[in-house]
Amino acid sequence: MNTYRWGIVGLGRIAHKFAEALKVIPTAQLVAVASRDKKNAEAFAERFEAKTFYDNYEDLILDKEVDIVYIATTHPSHASLAKACLRFGKPVLCEKPFAMNYQQAKEVYEVARESGVFIMEALWTRFLPSMKRVIEIVKKEEIGHVVSIQADFGFKAPYDPGARLFNKELGGGALLDVGIYPVFLTTALLGEPTKIQASGVIGPTGVDEQCAMLLEYDNGAIASLSCSIISNNTQVASINGSKSRIQIDQPFWGQTNINIFTDWKPRGLVKFDYPSNGLNYQVAEVHKCLDEGKTESDLWSYGDSLLVLKTLDRIREKIGLKYEADV
Repeated sequence: MNTYRWGIVGLGRIAHKFAEALKVIPTAQLVAVASRDKKNAEAFAERFEAKTFYDNYEDLILDKEVDIVYIATTHPSHASLAKACLRFGKPVLCEKPFAMNYQQAKEVYEVARESGVFIMEALWTRFLPSMKRVIEIVKKEEIGHVVSIQADFGFKAPYDPGARLFNKELGGGALLDVGIYPVFLTTALLGEPTKIQASGVIGPTGVDEQCAMLLEYDNGAIASLSCSIISNNTQVASINGSKSRIQIDQPFWGQTNINIFTDWKPRGLVKFDYPSNGLNYQVAEVHKCLDEGKTESDLWSYGDSLLVLKTLDRIREKIGLKYEADV
Protein backbone atom coordinates (compact mmCIF):
# COMPACT_ATOMS: atom_id res chain seq x y z
CA MET A 1 0.00 0.00 0.00
CA ASN A 2 1.12 3.54 -0.77
CA THR A 3 1.54 6.33 1.74
CA TYR A 4 -0.43 9.48 0.92
CA ARG A 5 0.51 12.98 2.01
CA TRP A 6 -2.53 15.05 2.93
CA GLY A 7 -3.17 18.77 2.89
CA ILE A 8 -6.13 20.39 4.61
CA VAL A 9 -7.74 23.66 3.52
CA GLY A 10 -10.09 25.28 6.04
CA LEU A 11 -9.17 24.65 9.66
CA GLY A 12 -12.41 24.70 11.63
CA ARG A 13 -13.89 22.12 13.99
CA ILE A 14 -14.34 19.33 11.43
CA ALA A 15 -10.75 19.78 10.22
CA HIS A 16 -9.51 19.15 13.76
CA LYS A 17 -11.51 15.92 13.91
CA PHE A 18 -10.20 14.90 10.50
CA ALA A 19 -6.59 15.51 11.52
CA GLU A 20 -7.15 13.34 14.60
CA ALA A 21 -8.55 10.58 12.38
CA LEU A 22 -5.50 10.67 10.09
CA LYS A 23 -3.35 9.61 13.03
CA VAL A 24 -4.81 6.07 13.07
CA ILE A 25 -4.18 5.48 9.36
CA PRO A 26 -0.61 4.16 8.94
CA THR A 27 -0.55 5.14 5.26
CA ALA A 28 -1.66 8.75 5.90
CA GLN A 29 0.59 11.69 6.64
CA LEU A 30 -0.52 15.29 7.22
CA VAL A 31 2.07 17.52 5.56
CA ALA A 32 0.39 20.89 4.98
CA VAL A 33 -2.54 22.99 6.22
CA ALA A 34 -4.04 26.27 5.07
CA SER A 35 -6.21 28.96 6.61
CA ARG A 36 -6.82 32.58 5.65
CA ASP A 37 -5.80 33.30 9.24
CA LYS A 38 -2.04 32.77 9.42
CA LYS A 39 -1.97 32.37 13.20
CA ASN A 40 -4.68 29.72 13.00
CA ALA A 41 -2.74 27.86 10.30
CA GLU A 42 0.48 27.98 12.31
CA ALA A 43 -1.21 26.76 15.50
CA PHE A 44 -2.98 23.93 13.66
CA ALA A 45 0.25 22.83 11.98
CA GLU A 46 2.06 22.79 15.31
CA ARG A 47 -0.68 20.82 17.05
CA PHE A 48 -0.92 18.14 14.36
CA GLU A 49 2.77 18.15 13.33
CA ALA A 50 2.28 19.31 9.74
CA LYS A 51 5.57 20.67 8.46
CA THR A 52 4.05 23.40 6.27
CA PHE A 53 1.30 25.95 6.80
CA TYR A 54 -0.16 28.58 4.47
CA ASP A 55 -2.25 31.72 4.90
CA ASN A 56 -4.04 31.02 1.59
CA TYR A 57 -5.54 27.98 -0.10
CA GLU A 58 -3.93 28.35 -3.50
CA ASP A 59 -0.37 27.75 -2.29
CA LEU A 60 -1.37 24.50 -0.60
CA ILE A 61 -3.08 23.27 -3.77
CA LEU A 62 0.12 24.02 -5.72
CA ASP A 63 2.37 22.34 -3.14
CA LYS A 64 4.03 19.35 -4.82
CA GLU A 65 4.52 17.70 -1.43
CA VAL A 66 0.73 17.32 -1.10
CA ASP A 67 -0.76 14.20 -2.72
CA ILE A 68 -4.41 14.79 -1.82
CA VAL A 69 -6.45 17.71 -0.50
CA TYR A 70 -9.19 17.59 2.11
CA ILE A 71 -11.52 20.58 1.70
CA ALA A 72 -13.07 21.65 5.00
CA THR A 73 -14.00 25.25 4.28
CA THR A 74 -17.53 26.70 4.46
CA HIS A 75 -20.05 25.30 1.98
CA PRO A 76 -20.02 28.07 -0.70
CA SER A 77 -16.31 27.59 -1.48
CA HIS A 78 -16.40 23.80 -1.85
CA ALA A 79 -17.07 23.67 -5.59
CA SER A 80 -14.51 26.27 -6.65
CA LEU A 81 -11.75 24.80 -4.49
CA ALA A 82 -12.52 21.27 -5.69
CA LYS A 83 -12.26 22.35 -9.33
CA ALA A 84 -8.97 24.14 -8.64
CA CYS A 85 -7.52 20.98 -7.11
CA LEU A 86 -8.72 18.77 -9.93
CA ARG A 87 -7.33 21.06 -12.63
CA PHE A 88 -3.95 20.89 -10.91
CA GLY A 89 -4.18 17.10 -10.78
CA LYS A 90 -4.79 16.85 -7.04
CA PRO A 91 -7.23 14.20 -5.77
CA VAL A 92 -9.93 15.61 -3.52
CA LEU A 93 -11.94 14.63 -0.47
CA CYS A 94 -14.50 17.41 -0.06
CA GLU A 95 -16.66 17.97 2.99
CA LYS A 96 -20.42 17.67 2.68
CA PRO A 97 -22.41 19.14 1.16
CA PHE A 98 -20.26 18.64 -1.91
CA ALA A 99 -21.56 21.90 -3.36
CA MET A 100 -24.34 24.41 -2.76
CA ASN A 101 -26.62 22.79 -5.32
CA TYR A 102 -26.93 20.08 -7.95
CA GLN A 103 -25.71 22.27 -10.81
CA GLN A 104 -22.51 23.24 -9.00
CA ALA A 105 -21.80 19.62 -8.14
CA LYS A 106 -22.41 18.54 -11.72
CA GLU A 107 -19.85 21.08 -12.92
CA VAL A 108 -17.28 19.77 -10.43
CA TYR A 109 -17.79 16.19 -11.54
CA GLU A 110 -17.46 17.21 -15.19
CA VAL A 111 -14.03 18.64 -14.34
CA ALA A 112 -13.19 15.43 -12.49
CA ARG A 113 -14.09 13.31 -15.51
CA GLU A 114 -12.15 15.55 -17.88
CA SER A 115 -9.06 15.52 -15.66
CA GLY A 116 -9.32 11.85 -14.70
CA VAL A 117 -8.58 12.76 -11.08
CA PHE A 118 -10.17 11.16 -8.03
CA ILE A 119 -12.80 13.03 -6.03
CA MET A 120 -15.22 11.99 -3.29
CA GLU A 121 -17.65 13.73 -0.98
CA ALA A 122 -16.69 13.36 2.68
CA LEU A 123 -20.03 11.96 3.80
CA TRP A 124 -18.25 10.02 6.51
CA THR A 125 -21.33 8.21 7.82
CA ARG A 126 -21.49 6.13 4.62
CA PHE A 127 -18.16 4.47 5.43
CA LEU A 128 -18.80 3.51 9.05
CA PRO A 129 -18.95 -0.28 9.61
CA SER A 130 -22.37 0.16 11.26
CA MET A 131 -23.83 2.01 8.25
CA LYS A 132 -22.26 -0.43 5.79
CA ARG A 133 -23.96 -3.23 7.72
CA VAL A 134 -27.32 -1.41 7.70
CA ILE A 135 -27.14 -1.00 3.93
CA GLU A 136 -26.13 -4.65 3.50
CA ILE A 137 -29.09 -5.84 5.62
CA VAL A 138 -31.53 -3.72 3.62
CA LYS A 139 -30.12 -4.69 0.21
CA LYS A 140 -30.35 -8.40 1.12
CA GLU A 141 -33.93 -7.83 2.33
CA GLU A 142 -33.14 -9.38 5.69
CA ILE A 143 -35.89 -7.17 7.14
CA GLY A 144 -38.13 -7.67 4.11
CA HIS A 145 -38.75 -4.74 1.80
CA VAL A 146 -38.50 -1.24 3.27
CA VAL A 147 -41.92 0.19 4.09
CA SER A 148 -40.87 3.41 5.78
CA ILE A 149 -37.95 5.31 7.27
CA GLN A 150 -37.89 7.86 10.08
CA ALA A 151 -34.72 9.83 10.65
CA ASP A 152 -33.97 13.04 12.53
CA PHE A 153 -30.93 15.20 13.18
CA GLY A 154 -31.39 18.28 15.31
CA PHE A 155 -29.28 20.15 17.84
CA LYS A 156 -29.54 23.52 19.52
CA ALA A 157 -26.77 25.78 18.30
CA PRO A 158 -25.92 29.00 20.19
CA TYR A 159 -27.65 31.77 18.29
CA ASP A 160 -25.17 34.06 16.57
CA PRO A 161 -26.28 35.83 13.37
CA GLY A 162 -22.68 36.02 12.17
CA ALA A 163 -21.76 32.41 12.88
CA ARG A 164 -21.62 29.90 10.04
CA LEU A 165 -24.81 28.05 10.93
CA PHE A 166 -26.97 31.18 10.87
CA ASN A 167 -25.11 33.11 8.16
CA LYS A 168 -26.70 32.75 4.73
CA GLU A 169 -23.59 34.00 2.92
CA LEU A 170 -21.68 31.09 4.49
CA GLY A 171 -24.28 28.52 3.40
CA GLY A 172 -25.87 28.32 6.84
CA GLY A 173 -29.07 26.54 7.80
CA ALA A 174 -30.22 23.19 9.13
CA LEU A 175 -30.81 21.39 5.85
CA LEU A 176 -27.33 21.63 4.31
CA ASP A 177 -25.54 21.16 7.61
CA VAL A 178 -27.42 18.32 9.32
CA GLY A 179 -30.50 17.59 7.19
CA ILE A 180 -28.16 16.05 4.64
CA TYR A 181 -27.67 13.04 6.95
CA PRO A 182 -31.30 11.78 6.98
CA VAL A 183 -31.53 12.59 3.26
CA PHE A 184 -28.35 10.57 2.68
CA LEU A 185 -29.80 7.63 4.59
CA THR A 186 -32.96 7.48 2.49
CA THR A 187 -30.97 7.97 -0.72
CA ALA A 188 -28.61 5.12 0.14
CA LEU A 189 -31.53 2.79 0.92
CA LEU A 190 -34.33 3.89 -1.41
CA GLY A 191 -32.82 5.99 -4.20
CA GLU A 192 -34.60 8.98 -5.70
CA PRO A 193 -37.99 10.03 -4.31
CA THR A 194 -40.87 10.45 -6.74
CA LYS A 195 -42.64 13.02 -4.58
CA ILE A 196 -41.47 15.44 -1.89
CA GLN A 197 -43.40 17.48 0.63
CA ALA A 198 -41.57 19.79 3.00
CA SER A 199 -42.15 22.54 5.52
CA GLY A 200 -39.40 24.77 6.87
CA VAL A 201 -39.01 27.66 9.28
CA ILE A 202 -36.87 30.45 7.84
CA GLY A 203 -35.29 32.48 10.64
CA PRO A 204 -34.43 36.20 10.80
CA THR A 205 -31.06 35.68 9.10
CA GLY A 206 -32.70 34.03 6.08
CA VAL A 207 -31.63 30.43 6.71
CA ASP A 208 -33.78 27.43 7.56
CA GLU A 209 -33.69 26.83 11.30
CA GLN A 210 -35.72 23.65 11.08
CA CYS A 211 -37.28 21.54 8.38
CA ALA A 212 -39.66 18.59 8.12
CA MET A 213 -39.71 16.41 5.01
CA LEU A 214 -41.93 13.66 3.65
CA LEU A 215 -40.48 11.66 0.75
CA GLU A 216 -42.42 9.12 -1.29
CA TYR A 217 -40.96 6.41 -3.51
CA ASP A 218 -42.05 4.35 -6.52
CA ASN A 219 -42.17 1.14 -4.49
CA GLY A 220 -44.65 2.62 -2.03
CA ALA A 221 -42.13 3.39 0.71
CA ILE A 222 -42.20 6.72 2.54
CA ALA A 223 -39.56 8.57 4.56
CA SER A 224 -40.35 11.04 7.32
CA LEU A 225 -37.30 13.20 8.02
CA SER A 226 -36.51 16.27 10.09
CA CYS A 227 -33.61 18.53 10.98
CA SER A 228 -33.01 21.51 13.23
CA ILE A 229 -30.35 23.89 14.54
CA ILE A 230 -32.64 25.32 17.25
CA SER A 231 -33.59 22.18 19.23
CA ASN A 232 -31.96 19.02 20.54
CA ASN A 233 -33.90 16.35 18.67
CA THR A 234 -33.75 12.57 18.98
CA GLN A 235 -31.09 11.95 16.31
CA VAL A 236 -32.50 8.43 15.94
CA ALA A 237 -33.26 6.52 12.72
CA SER A 238 -35.68 3.66 12.17
CA ILE A 239 -35.80 1.57 9.00
CA ASN A 240 -39.09 -0.30 8.99
CA GLY A 241 -39.33 -3.41 6.84
CA SER A 242 -42.16 -5.77 6.01
CA LYS A 243 -40.60 -8.43 8.30
CA SER A 244 -38.69 -6.49 10.94
CA ARG A 245 -36.97 -3.17 11.53
CA ILE A 246 -33.56 -1.67 12.21
CA GLN A 247 -33.17 1.00 14.85
CA ILE A 248 -30.06 3.15 14.92
CA ASP A 249 -29.90 4.97 18.23
CA GLN A 250 -28.57 8.42 18.95
CA PRO A 251 -26.63 9.61 17.09
CA PHE A 252 -27.68 7.59 14.05
CA TRP A 253 -25.16 9.41 11.83
CA GLY A 254 -22.22 8.24 13.96
CA GLN A 255 -23.51 5.25 15.88
CA THR A 256 -21.44 2.19 16.75
CA ASN A 257 -24.44 -0.07 17.40
CA ILE A 258 -27.52 -1.10 15.44
CA ASN A 259 -30.58 -2.88 16.85
CA ILE A 260 -32.82 -5.27 14.95
CA PHE A 261 -36.40 -5.80 16.13
CA THR A 262 -39.13 -8.26 15.10
CA ASP A 263 -42.66 -7.53 16.35
CA TRP A 264 -41.26 -4.95 18.79
CA LYS A 265 -38.99 -7.57 20.34
CA PRO A 266 -35.20 -7.18 20.13
CA ARG A 267 -33.81 -9.78 17.76
CA GLY A 268 -30.17 -8.82 17.87
CA LEU A 269 -27.70 -6.08 18.70
CA VAL A 270 -24.76 -5.56 16.35
CA LYS A 271 -21.84 -3.71 17.94
CA PHE A 272 -18.78 -2.15 16.38
CA ASP A 273 -15.67 -0.67 17.98
CA TYR A 274 -14.21 2.37 16.23
CA PRO A 275 -10.62 3.52 16.47
CA SER A 276 -10.46 7.33 16.60
CA ASN A 277 -13.67 9.27 15.83
CA GLY A 278 -14.90 7.38 12.78
CA LEU A 279 -13.67 9.81 10.14
CA ASN A 280 -10.76 7.42 9.54
CA TYR A 281 -13.00 5.08 7.53
CA GLN A 282 -13.50 7.59 4.74
CA VAL A 283 -9.73 8.14 4.64
CA ALA A 284 -9.21 4.38 4.28
CA GLU A 285 -11.71 4.34 1.40
CA VAL A 286 -9.88 7.17 -0.36
CA HIS A 287 -6.56 5.34 -0.02
CA LYS A 288 -8.10 2.12 -1.32
CA CYS A 289 -9.51 3.92 -4.37
CA LEU A 290 -6.19 5.63 -5.10
CA ASP A 291 -4.29 2.35 -4.73
CA GLU A 292 -6.67 0.80 -7.28
CA GLY A 293 -6.43 3.73 -9.69
CA LYS A 294 -10.10 4.68 -9.34
CA THR A 295 -11.47 8.17 -9.94
CA GLU A 296 -14.53 7.65 -7.73
CA SER A 297 -15.69 5.40 -4.90
CA ASP A 298 -18.01 2.47 -5.43
CA LEU A 299 -19.42 3.10 -1.95
CA TRP A 300 -20.19 6.79 -2.51
CA SER A 301 -19.99 7.70 -6.17
CA TYR A 302 -20.47 10.85 -8.26
CA GLY A 303 -24.05 9.78 -8.85
CA ASP A 304 -24.76 9.31 -5.15
CA SER A 305 -23.59 12.82 -4.26
CA LEU A 306 -25.50 14.33 -7.17
CA LEU A 307 -28.71 12.58 -6.17
CA VAL A 308 -28.49 13.84 -2.58
CA LEU A 309 -27.98 17.41 -3.80
CA LYS A 310 -30.80 17.06 -6.32
CA THR A 311 -33.08 15.97 -3.49
CA LEU A 312 -31.89 18.82 -1.25
CA ASP A 313 -32.58 21.26 -4.10
CA ARG A 314 -36.13 19.96 -4.39
CA ILE A 315 -36.66 20.30 -0.63
CA ARG A 316 -35.27 23.84 -0.63
CA GLU A 317 -37.63 24.76 -3.44
CA LYS A 318 -40.55 23.54 -1.33
CA ILE A 319 -39.57 25.67 1.67
CA GLY A 320 -38.53 28.73 -0.36
CA LEU A 321 -34.83 28.70 0.56
CA LYS A 322 -32.40 30.10 -2.00
CA TYR A 323 -28.72 30.92 -1.81
CA GLU A 324 -26.58 33.20 -3.95
CA ALA A 325 -25.30 30.13 -5.83
CA ASP A 326 -28.85 29.39 -7.02
CA VAL A 327 -29.22 32.69 -8.90
